[in-house]
Amino acid sequence: MTRTATSGQSPAQGPAFRFTAATTLGLVAVTGVALVLAGFWLGLSGPISLTIGAIGASILCSVGLLTARHWHAQHQVRRDLALVKALYGSATATALVDGALGHIIWANQAAHDRFAGATHAASFVEDVSADPAELVTRLHDRALAEGRVTHSIALDTGELRLTVRPAGHGRALWQFDDTTLPDRRDSLPFNMIETSENGRISYLSPKLRDQSSTLARHISDLLNLPLPKAGEPAIFALRDTDTRHIGFRTTPQDAGECILLLSPASNEDTDQNFNALQMLPIAVALVDRNGYLTRANDETRRLLRLRKDDTPRFCELLEGLGRPVGEWLADIRAGRVATPTEVLRATNPADDLFLQVSLRSYGNDGELVAVMHDATEFKALEAKFTQSQKMQAIGQLAGGVAHDFNNLLTAISGHCDLILLRHDRSDVDYPDLMQIQQNTNRAAALVRQLLAFSRKQTLQFETLDLHDLLADAIHLLNRLVGERVTLTLRHGADIPLIRSDKRQFEQVLMNLVVNARDAMPMGGEIVIETEYHALPSGMRRDKATLPPGDYAVIRVRDEGIGMSHAIMAKVFDPFFSTKRQGEGTGLGLSTVYGIVKQSGGFIFVDSEEGHGTTFSIYFAAQAAAAIAVARPHQTKPLATVASRSTVLLVEDEAPVRSFAARALQLQGHRVLEADSGEAALELLQDPSLRPDVFVSDVIMPGLDGPGWVAQIRDRFPDTPIVFMSGYAEDSRIAAQAELGQAVFIGKPFSLAEFTSIVNEQLRKLTEAA
Repeated sequence: MTRTATSGQSPAQGPAFRFTAATTLGLVAVTGVALVLAGFWLGLSGPISLTIGAIGASILCSVGLLTARHWHAQHQVRRDLALVKALYGSATATALVDGALGHIIWANQAAHDRFAGATHAASFVEDVSADPAELVTRLHDRALAEGRVTHSIALDTGELRLTVRPAGHGRALWQFDDTTLPDRRDSLPFNMIETSENGRISYLSPKLRDQSSTLARHISDLLNLPLPKAGEPAIFALRDTDTRHIGFRTTPQDAGECILLLSPASNEDTDQNFNALQMLPIAVALVDRNGYLTRANDETRRLLRLRKDDTPRFCELLEGLGRPVGEWLADIRAGRVATPTEVLRATNPADDLFLQVSLRSYGNDGELVAVMHDATEFKALEAKFTQSQKMQAIGQLAGGVAHDFNNLLTAISGHCDLILLRHDRSDVDYPDLMQIQQNTNRAAALVRQLLAFSRKQTLQFETLDLHDLLADAIHLLNRLVGERVTLTLRHGADIPLIRSDKRQFEQVLMNLVVNARDAMPMGGEIVIETEYHALPSGMRRDKATLPPGDYAVIRVRDEGIGMSHAIMAKVFDPFFSTKRQGEGTGLGLSTVYGIVKQSGGFIFVDSEEGHGTTFSIYFAAQAAAAIAVARPHQTKPLATVASRSTVLLVEDEAPVRSFAARALQLQGHRVLEADSGEAALELLQDPSLRPDVFVSDVIMPGLDGPGWVAQIRDRFPDTPIVFMSGYAEDSRIAAQAELGQAVFIGKPFSLAEFTSIVNEQLRKLTEAA
């Protein structure tokens, strides 16, 4: 340990010359007289000489007093450290003195041996405290304020007690006392032997140590070999004695094994042998050849919630193999099962209880001994892992469906828009065309919903005012709730702006309100309220951590039937629904969860059976967006610009390419078509060809959109790019390409949306020119 003050310094050590009060006064007097005489010698008047002498004496006096005070403080520090050394220098307990910042000034030999090289008091507690620096600072300050502080830290082997006392001049004396608890295994009601993989004994109960004639280091020094099989109650014989014990040998998952030796017993008394297992902390039961649970220890009855005199059938207590448990028992008795261990679900408890059950033959009458362990946490982890795999598979499926399905919807919707251009409302075919368009939009909404809970949809983020947003949505929501339900909107004060996709946020509100309505079949009130909520220290809830900051909170509260804790834990799972068959898909709340999480928000649910449900959504507060002021510009009309524009359209789906080309041609553009990135590069080999804008799908066979554009970007550095795709991941691919002047439009899009974004890019190009 590096010490800034050694432990061998005594209070007698110090400067050879020490200032005392008499010395200081003598020097002041001599100096004053000398200055007065010097004034007279220089011919100064008497008052001036006396003044100079007084000033000089005062200065010297101040310097002397400060020097004396500094020496006195140093002397006190040396004296205090010498006293601490005398008291704690040779103590077996760790002791040290730290300064105001926790740096070690002095430490005894025990501290040096325990933590060699440490320079800060926090080093002594860094293995037992999550924040050692904060603990040391807090105890140091408390000791200086209160005089003495004691703090205890529980350890696996006992307790670490910290005692801190003030040591003067902002310093503190620390004592570290370890209290070792007695080994808990020594007090067990049975004997225990723990060994390593090679059989070397790592622990031996006191009674067995007393019975052994020699020091037992290996299992062969204590027990007769070979040992019985693991997992079965058996008789263990102590070596060199006639004593035999009923025992139980277990092999844990980690290295080594454990042997439990119970009361001495005889081979003939089977009931007595089994009853000795009552004291085991392991669930053990005996199953007869007819499948009845004839004997069970207390741990078994606790797990399965059995009364003392219950003897039920084993197959009625447990289930979950996909076949009758009785057949599994028969296969084990017949030797047709290689590994007779399964995880089964208990049927008796009200809550979910899973047990890992291992069966072994016991006796010669077809009996089986069952050893059971609580595997509920293991099954819960397994379920979460399975759920995450499902979500990953659903996400991949959603992406594939969206990519292909949105191409089809784009072609259907686009060609429908082209036909509508030639029909007005008086046309007999107009209603049929509108039905096609509306159902295409419904199909697009289903795809967005599928992408929403897998968090792979394309969101158009904008800064939203909750007052305006809810005011616009309340009319639609009122039509959804019906006559029996009252919808109330309450706004809090100073509600900040949020950042989200407006259309998707409206979908969140609609899904929550519809669920609230369905939870109140007899009617009631649904309240939508907003609130400003400041979290200066953040918040942790339901395994989610909200960072510090200001939040806008939207709550949707109903007076419905509420939910149990079991349902609340699954309420956001996809395809989970409490409604009857045909009344719900189980995608509503999972869609809400996906939209909120993809928007960077948080959603929580509070509910109580019979007392309603509240969903709370937290969005980080946003600053007001700058309002762009349109500047008048003297440009030619758009139609004149469009008539001279050349568009390179690259799309592998022929129906989408056909619609997009027709739409652009109707705007007066010249359209060059290519069905792949390679075909586009081949067209651009003509040096006279200079497209005004590139329109390309993102994902195509061979070269993707960003890939082929990157190869010709040096030739067309300022040409605008419009990327198209029906999958959010494709928008990320396009963004990561870092191509300037590129925009993205998600499929399916309408004719108006498509032509508008292309014309906007051409307008910007014209303005730049």
